[in-house]
This record gives sequence, structure tokens and C-alpha cells, in this order.
Amino acid sequence: METTHSQLMLGRSVQFLYEEHLARTELVALGCTGCERPGDHWGRLVAHVNGNAPRILERSAYIGALDGRDTVYAQLIRPRYQGGAFNRTRSVNQYLTHWIYPYRGKFHPQMVRALYNILGAKPGDVACEPFVGSGTAALEASLLGLRVVGVDISPLCVLLTKVKTTAWMAVDEIRGFVGSALQGDVTRLRLPPDASESLRDFVEVARMVTASDVARRHRDEAASFRKNLDAMLESVTAHADAVKRFALTPGSVTVSVGDARALGNSGIGANSVDVIVTSPPYSIALDYVKNDDHALEAMGIDVPDLRTRMTGVRGRNAHDKLRLYNEDMQAVFHEVARVLKPGARAAFVVGDATVDGREVTTTGTMADWARDAGLAVERVIPKIVFGLYATMQDEQILLFRKE
Repeated sequence: METTHSQLMLGRSVQFLYEEHLARTELVALGCTGCERPGDHWGRLVAHVNGNAPRILERSAYIGALDGRDTVYAQLIRPRYQGGAFNRTRSVNQYLTHWIYPYRGKFHPQMVRALYNILGAKPGDVACEPFVGSGTAALEASLLGLRVVGVDISPLCVLLTKVKTTAWMAVDEIRGFVGSALQGDVTRLRLPPDASESLRDFVEVARMVTASDVARRHRDEAASFRKNLDAMLESVTAHADAVKRFALTPGSVTVSVGDARALGNSGIGANSVDVIVTSPPYSIALDYVKNDDHALEAMGIDVPDLRTRMTGVRGRNAHDKLRLYNEDMQAVFHEVARVLKPGARAAFVVGDATVDGREVTTTGTMADWARDAGLAVERVIPKIVFGLYATMQDEQILLFRKE
């Protein structure tokens, strides 16, 4: 072991106690020892890196700099107004393609990346996402070189995830099409007969973002569509540039419409998955269908039918929804235990919800369901949530290992 300490700085975005806790836990997982704070500066740490400096610089989520050198992630998330090259927004959580589409209940990408490191995920490992949502975990896993297999019952979520994770590979085709499109009337936009699936998906997501802008913000459709095509191209280009700049080898991403309660129907076999990081629906706290109904309808999806099948949404009333949610999540834990390899690990970010003003604790019961399914509970990390106070008070990060 090393006898000298390295100087580490937490990223500027680290604000909460749980984030520092995750940062320290991540450093241990990446091979550091003797981590401590040498003085009063909240963001300065020292540790023995034990020859793992390249690994920390390449993979760490919460460390912003190591011995004066910026980590890859610090450079990826830095907003453009602060001199960054890969984040067109003002939020560190919206870098690359993360910002695309206003999806409620999004993961924090930084936390997701840290959890993959904490769980020991390595390039080439298979990461399963049983609730792909807007694609946050899938994108972070791919950037770390993991091979992603995922499902979601919402076709919109599958479409978003495909574009966010794979459009960069078709950036030249997309740039050429968007450049020509912006020269004319976008309301008459037509795809060429030989357009790739990536280009078709890109344009479809731009239409969905525009549908959201029109429905929620009452924006002009043509102007919004034009703006979204341009902004999305900028972020897809940034994704491709980041792959080149940092010599990344993104993992493959395979996502499909499917059911987390029956992953086998999507071809995810027993004992085939190395790691899972996911955030299942927060019980009945969020109505994911209502939030996206404008986009789902624009895609031609039967929204009432989707309601009958979506975990946390299906049910006649709050109590019925909660009963069905509990049944669904128990089935999900059994599927997670089935697909994980022996000894493989998983992280679930879950929250408590209220029904008729009474708190219904889901985190404790979820841990019990996991044990019943054959998953050992390794750690429970509290995570404070700000906002959504009408339905949630806090979250917990539950870490499991398949026995």
C-alpha cells in the first residue's frame, strides 16, 4: 500500500451528506484506502489511491479532481457557461443527452454512476434495467462500458432510451438531415426512404419533445420543433465528441418494450446479469402515464390500455393501486433474483409514499420482499428528497446481493 496521500476534490455539484457518503464508498470500491478530510474545507479529501489513479480519473462520479487533474466525469457534466464542452444546459444532471424530454421522476446520473462503481461493475459486464424510464441508468452504464439489457412497459421510454444511448453512432447522418431540414419548412419534414432506424428514432423523439412543449408551455409547434432538432443534434454531437475525446468504449444497449415482472419474455435469462441499478415506480406517488399522455397519444399508443398494465398506475383507486403495486414489486424482486448471477449485486432507489395522508412505508417492506426472493440486503443508505412533499418524504438506496 502507498505511504503518501493523494489530494482529492469532490465535484462542485456535491451538496448533500449522502453524496459525500457515496463518494467515500465509491473511492473504497475503486481501490482507495485511508480516506479522510484533512481540514475544514468540505470538498477536500486525502486518500491512498494505491495505483488506482487512472481508474479513479476514468470512472469516478463524485470526485472532481485527483492531484489537480480533472476526472472525466467532471469534464462531462461541466455546463457550457462554466467552460464545459459536453453540457448545453445549466444543470450538471442534464449533460450529453440526459436533458432530452421532460420526464418526471428522473434518476440523478451522478448517483447512478457512483452506484455502478460501488457495486463493482466492470467494462463488459451485463447491466439489466428492468425499468428503463427516460434512460438515465442505461446511458450511465453504457458510458462505463457495460452491456445494457433493459425493458419498459412504455414504448415512449424505450424510444427515449434508444436515442439517448445510441444516436451518437449515427451523428453524421443526423447532422446532414437536420442541417437540410432547418433550411426549409420543418412542418413539411419528410424522412428519406433509406433513413436509418437511428435517424427515424431521433426525429420521432424531437416530435415528442415538441408535443410536450406545445401541451405544457403552449409554444408554437414549428418553432419548437426547429429548436428541438437543433438542440438534440448539439447534444448527440457532444456525445460523439466525448467518446473520441476520452477514448471511451461505450457498452451496447438493447432495450425493448417489456414487463419487469416477466423479464424472461424479453429474452433475459436466468443467471445472466452482473449488476442492476434501478429506480422502480414510486408506488402511486407519480402518475407516469398522465405525465406523458400527450407524447403517448402522438405515438399512437392506447393510453387507457397502458394504464391497466403499468406498475404504480393500474388500479381503480389509491388503495387498489397500492395493493397491485405491492403484488407487482414482489414479482419484480423474484425476477431480479432469477436473472442475477450468483453473488451479483443490485441497487434499488425507492421512496415512501402516502395514501389518504397516511405514510405507507415501502422501503422496509421492499427489503423483506427482496429477502423472500433470495436477495441479501447488504446496506440501506438514506437519501433526502427535496420536492414532492405531498407524497414523499425521503428515499432509500437499498443494496442487495444474490445469495
